[in-house]
Amino acid sequence: MRKRNVKRFNKEKIMMLSSSLLIVAACGLTGYYVSEKEKGDLEKQVVDFSKLEDSAKTEAPEDIGAGLDRDLDADPFFAETGGNSVINPDKNKTISENDMDTSSVETEEKEQEEESKEEDQEKEKREAQETASQSVASYGFLESDGMGWPVPGNVVLNYSMDQTVYFSTLSQYKYNPAIVISANEGDPVSACASGKVTAIGSSEEIGSFLEMDLGNGYEMVLGQLQEISVSEGEIVERGQVVGKVAAPTKYYSLEGTNVYLKITKADIPVNPMSLLD
Repeated sequence: MRKRNVKRFNKEKIMMLSSSLLIVAACGLTGYYVSEKEKGDLEKQVVDFSKLEDSAKTEAPEDIGAGLDRDLDADPFFAETGGNSVINPDKNKTISENDMDTSSVETEEKEQEEESKEEDQEKEKREAQETASQSVASYGFLESDGMGWPVPGNVVLNYSMDQTVYFSTLSQYKYNPAIVISANEGDPVSACASGKVTAIGSSEEIGSFLEMDLGNGYEMVLGQLQEISVSEGEIVERGQVVGKVAAPTKYYSLEGTNVYLKITKADIPVNPMSLLD
């Protein structure tokens, strides 16, 4: 009985050893397989840079790299640094210089514009002075030149500064520094002499009127007008129509429709009859 148990134990022991050996062998084979597989995967992942370089040299044209080198070397503003970047050390300086150049050009342009404006102003001033001198020369009245009549008509009230004359409408005697010439309403009124219109206005006594500077101290007033066709500052020639005859004011209702003409020299009334042709 005991001998039988010893045999059974030995048999089981042998079977256990055999199973252990099989398990160890299987683990070893599995480890070897895994190791070889990983090695193969790693070999696949390794990049052969020498082959890539040979392939790149074979496939890429030789002048591409040369062109890039030329492009980089051709720009004097770029310099290679110790790192992987490229900087332009003179860029700010160049921009600053360009800004200075632009500012200088703008300054010169402004100076030229100012000079041009000054020249234009001087030119306008000279032209105005020349025009003024020509205008003065064109209407420098002289007694020897005489004057034309503003309207054809009879004198209904004479000039009188040394004694009074009778005004019918006012029923009184007054000094008269002008003459009153009868006319028809709407008739054209002409300038007696060349001159410059200095004022246009209206008064209760002589209605709408204009004043003219005839030059050499002479001035003229034409009253009882309507539709005045000239403006202040305008140069008027002798015989030029300056307006039309208006209806008389209440101060001359009995004298009838008329034109009021007054001449002064240095603000002193002058008898128009001594100057009218």
